[in-house]
Amino acid sequence: MRFPKITGVGLVVVSMVLPVVDAHAGTVEGKELYRQYCAPCHHSQRYGLSGPPLIPETIGKKKDRDLAEIVRDGLPASNMPAFGTLSEAQIADIVAFLRSPVRDMAWGVEEMLGTLKLSDDKPLSPRPNPDMTNLFMIVEGGRGDVHFMDGDTFTLLDKVHVGTIHGGPKYDEQMKYAYLGGRDGWVVKYDLDAWREVARVRGGINTRNIAVSKDGKVLAVANALPANVTLIDTATLKPLKIIDAPGKSGAVYALRNSARFVISFRDRAELWFMDTGTLEIEKVALDQPFSDFFIEPNERFLIGAGRDGDHISIFDLERKKVTQSVKGEGMPHLASAALWGGRWESIVAYPHITAPRVTFLELVTVGDDHRLGQPGSANEAVVNDYRWEIKKEVKLKGAGFFARTHNDIPDVWVDTGSDTIQLLSKKTGSVRELVPSPGKRAMHIEFTKDGRFALVSIWETDGAVVIYDTASLKEVKRLPFNRPVGKYNATLKLY
Repeated sequence: MRFPKITGVGLVVVSMVLPVVDAHAGTVEGKELYRQYCAPCHHSQRYGLSGPPLIPETIGKKKDRDLAEIVRDGLPASNMPAFGTLSEAQIADIVAFLRSPVRDMAWGVEEMLGTLKLSDDKPLSPRPNPDMTNLFMIVEGGRGDVHFMDGDTFTLLDKVHVGTIHGGPKYDEQMKYAYLGGRDGWVVKYDLDAWREVARVRGGINTRNIAVSKDGKVLAVANALPANVTLIDTATLKPLKIIDAPGKSGAVYALRNSARFVISFRDRAELWFMDTGTLEIEKVALDQPFSDFFIEPNERFLIGAGRDGDHISIFDLERKKVTQSVKGEGMPHLASAALWGGRWESIVAYPHITAPRVTFLELVTVGDDHRLGQPGSANEAVVNDYRWEIKKEVKLKGAGFFARTHNDIPDVWVDTGSDTIQLLSKKTGSVRELVPSPGKRAMHIEFTKDGRFALVSIWETDGAVVIYDTASLKEVKRLPFNRPVGKYNATLKLY
């Protein structure tokens, strides 16, 4: 890799706090051992470098004995070595230090620019020539890689290592670049014409997701740690602006029909609409925090829900307010909903994370005509008013996480937290089942752009992407992967 010359020209900083480790937390011995053995890969402040962050927020619910085992024995098929020469008492000191909090956590401009790396990778030769509208990105969570696959032949074309990634890579609208965001803040820019990595930068410590502006010029990074939204110039991957968030980031998405980002918060009843040109923010109050939401394809409505709420909220993007609420117990997983239908004939089916059912929600016409769009503009139209109504609910084998469909197939495909994928008829709600690998968890479905084939993940270390003919439901191909957590088609990946 070659390292660029870093300058701060054109950078706007809204706020930045230098990171300070609580000197009284953990043990003095553990802190010194960490500095000696762990800091070269995990950062002096435990923010992660080539290795992941080692702070309470990212360690999560791992038990002390599990952390000690990792330190002592290392991790197979990774860069984590074994430190078996350390005594059990020394390992316990390190684990105690990892449990200690980091005070005034931040990831500022200087730290970000210090991670910016330009790639010296050469373009692929010969260069692939797939149908770019049917290109797939496959996220292999077990190895931290993203693979590019021809959706016509199911041939793997190239891959790039990202790190701790669970999903959510983005294409720009021009299909010139792909942007891959990891949970540990790393963002990778990949050239889809030259088929090579361009550069990477670390935009945060712990990242929720990323979005690319409609014109492809600005990348938004919604960070959980530190709680902020970072705006990055896609041409250089240098930060343009860092904005402190008022709460825990929920998600950021780019609207396709206007030059705006929309940003939600998991603990604050507020939406932000950010102009992607000026980066100015309009703040709109909600009836509940939106920890999860989706935008229906016409971009008239945004449908959101809170993690602890008992309803879903219908937010009218034209009127900029919540206009309706619909019952929604069981933690509806709206970002993973399946949508189909034509203009103003939308139906959505979404699973519930804590309840074994799928809800079908339908857009119906009510009331009088009114105008949408700017008067006199090309997108001005007179339409009826609309309401969303629950059409039916279908019981599942188990609580699912993802629901997917395609306009040209008869079923909604839903995972069930088990080895079974259930196919729910759009018309009747009747259920059929597929078991790709008995006893192994089958999750996350995606379709080719024409809906002829469905791709199902086996979420195991010895997993696979299993490809089905959607008409015959026969398996046509199986590609081995280490925990393939997601597949993203260039035509169907709208947000």
